[in-house]
Amino acid sequence: MIELDISIAVALYLLVTVVLVLLIWFFSDKNTRPKQYASEKRHIWQCEVCFFSYVDSRHDIISMCPRCGSFNKRKAQDA
Repeated sequence: MIELDISIAVALYLLVTVVLVLLIWFFSDKNTRPKQYASEKRHIWQCEVCFFSYVDSRHDIISMCPRCGSFNKRKAQDA
């Protein structure tokens, strides 16, 4: 039989417990990170009057600037 001192047994128990908790935390944290979404270039508009950049995914040809209220037309190269 293996002789084991009580302090060594407690230290091994704590070490195994801490390692298991860290492994569970590491693998569960991978799934809970927020996903990064990239905006498509066609949804980003820049106002020609105030040069404010904004996102508008509802309109394809003409969009209204939320800052100054002017209408902006999509350029040919942005489409």
